[in-house]
Amino acid sequence: MRALRRISYGIIVAVLAITVAILPVERTTSAACGAQSSLCGLESVLSLPSELSSVTAPNVVTPDWLKPKTTFTYVVETRGTITADLAQFKSLANETLNDSRGWSRLDIRFTEVSSGGSFTLVLSEASEVPGFSPTVCSTTYSCRVGRYVIINQDRWLGASDPWNAASGSLRDYRNMVINHETGHWLGHDHQHCGGTGQSAPVMQQQSIDLEGCKFNPWPLDSELWSSRL
Repeated sequence: MRALRRISYGIIVAVLAITVAILPVERTTSAACGAQSSLCGLESVLSLPSELSSVTAPNVVTPDWLKPKTTFTYVVETRGTITADLAQFKSLANETLNDSRGWSRLDIRFTEVSSGGSFTLVLSEASEVPGFSPTVCSTTYSCRVGRYVIINQDRWLGASDPWNAASGSLRDYRNMVINHETGHWLGHDHQHCGGTGQSAPVMQQQSIDLEGCKFNPWPLDSELWSSRL
């Protein structure tokens, strides 16, 4: 009789242990499955690999602002006797070329390098400028010849009479002359004023004559193209 009681007690303990072990699983699967009890428990777990195999990875398109920009490299050289601050010239030229209002709107950037480069930016004594091409360049203005973007030191230091007469700032003139001569290297020819009171195209010869336009150091929307891209 005592033996029977021990066996019965052991069975009861075992059943209770199994029940305790099963209850968390039942509660979890019941909460997850809700009314669709046929998908509960091991069946849903075993079906997981086949469900995952039917999932297709999304086609992610890289936004334009994450795409790498075209980079043009350039070296800086001097010609003749330079009295301007060369370090400042390099710094301001790089700021101009990469300014968000300038040619960088073509999704390009400009990087100064120590040698080689896509083009050469030259700060030149006025008397040395015609040496690049006597038919294209003069002692009075800046110019561009082949790979050379030449900035006349006199213009860099004092802008030009028409610009100054229109009360343009020296910093804006420096922006304009860098953008204008680099614009030639990018493939642009000269432009003219579109109408009295309008902003001048950056490729207009603003150093010589504003033609009724307002001085403007940055390329217009209509000028945002390059034959080098």
